[in-house]
Amino acid sequence: MAPDDQQVLDYWNRDDVESMYDKHLLHAEIDLIKQRIPPNSKILDAGCGEGEGTLVYSALPGVVVHAADFSQTRLEKAAKSLRGRTNVTLRHVDFLGQYTLDNDYDLVISQRFMINLKEWTLQQKVLLDLMAALKPGGKLLMLEGSKQGVNSLNELRAALGLEPIPIKWHNLFFDDDLLIGFMRQQGYDLVEQDGMGTYFLLTRGIRPALDKELNWDCDFNLRAAAPAMKQLLRFDTSFSRLKLLVFRK
Repeated sequence: MAPDDQQVLDYWNRDDVESMYDKHLLHAEIDLIKQRIPPNSKILDAGCGEGEGTLVYSALPGVVVHAADFSQTRLEKAAKSLRGRTNVTLRHVDFLGQYTLDNDYDLVISQRFMINLKEWTLQQKVLLDLMAALKPGGKLLMLEGSKQGVNSLNELRAALGLEPIPIKWHNLFFDDDLLIGFMRQQGYDLVEQDGMGTYFLLTRGIRPALDKELNWDCDFNLRAAAPAMKQLLRFDTSFSRLKLLVFRK
């Protein structure tokens, strides 16, 4: 394991670290993915973290989930929340090492997983491995960080007199155009994309411009995350630091 990879693993093995402190954003992420899971799907939840998404996806009718992560600490947290879910199998997997998983998944979910691989070449390797795990016609649901989303949100913040929001040290966000071009070269077309641009616009743009006392768990953020707000304003991929890209095998 390279020093950078070990540093990231050490970070995620800390018991005090959460995968997402903004729970309204987390629930919006999960909802975007959940909408695209048909009944009776066999799912690989790659980089499942503490299993907050796995818990929701595994409650859908007839679904079977194999949830994998490289952090033992994350898996221990997931095991507690998923206790009693007989349709979920937890696996300790280093996606940069040697491992064996099934190759007939209907869906593979990567929810803020691959941004923790700090080199584009490593992300490419894992992308191809995840696509190989799908059955023909299966889909990769990638909800990952977007450089274009970061830039557009920071341009908005600058216009509002706010400082840019940097990308965290342990993350490498995707260049959307580079990613889509790479996948097309491998024969995988982008079939759908979505985002949470309305939520980012309201909570990382409008609210901080008007209110310096910020906290994640507030009524404003709850309302900003509501599906009705997304439908009303329709900023899906614009301003969205995190985007959902769907590739079909």
